[in-house]
Amino acid sequence: MIDSCACLSEHLPKLQPRPYSAARYPGKLHFVFNIVEFPASSGRPAGRRGLCTGWLFDLINPVLVFPEKTESSSSVPLPKIHVSLRPNSSFRPPSDLSAPFIMVGPGTGVAPFIGFLQQREMERKENPEAIFGETWLFFGCRHRDRDYLFREELEGFVSSGTLSQLKVCFSRDDQEEASTSAVARPRYVQHNLLLNSQRITDILLKQNGYFYVCGDAKNMAKDVNDTLMEMIQTELHLDQLDAMKRLAALREEKRYLQDIWG
Repeated sequence: MIDSCACLSEHLPKLQPRPYSAARYPGKLHFVFNIVEFPASSGRPAGRRGLCTGWLFDLINPVLVFPEKTESSSSVPLPKIHVSLRPNSSFRPPSDLSAPFIMVGPGTGVAPFIGFLQQREMERKENPEAIFGETWLFFGCRHRDRDYLFREELEGFVSSGTLSQLKVCFSRDDQEEASTSAVARPRYVQHNLLLNSQRITDILLKQNGYFYVCGDAKNMAKDVNDTLMEMIQTELHLDQLDAMKRLAALREEKRYLQDIWG
């Protein structure tokens, strides 16, 4: 039996590395992840977690600080995780400090934009006389009180003027409050984009701004792309083909950049 298992393991493919978008700033590296849950079903008698995210959670759980934890986690040794850094040469803030840029990063997709804003904050301190372009961030999650990642940092960036506009939406909170409100609130980042359609298209097409998207490729990135094309079509009074050409031109000029997965 042991020989059979050894033979089987020799022929199984190696586990592929899991890429994560990280916020990199001198001396520190931040990344966030969702724990993938697979509930029990007819073909799966017991629920389980994703292989990598479950392992990461088990690894860091002893040092996490929760209100219900009574014992101190300060005495627990910090875990070590092997990582291979792979720099992204294009997904970074514009080198021209006066160029405005827009960031769309719902959920864990916000991670690299924390690095963007940390860099901009440092640049503002080092160049107090410089003219800086606007910075916009569109963030979304399910619940304000449970899923609002980097909330204190983002509000701090707004207070300091590093982040010009912070547009946040909560898909589940808004759903629960819909019955008590006469005005429909934006649930997803693309809804907030539409609410700021004129300003965004002006930044991209008249001010040579940049547009960054980070997160889920299957749904969010596609919806954002479709929304952006709709905005260009509406604001410039173009047909669909011409709007697609404008969007393609932004990609060619490296001013519409994506860091997406899934």
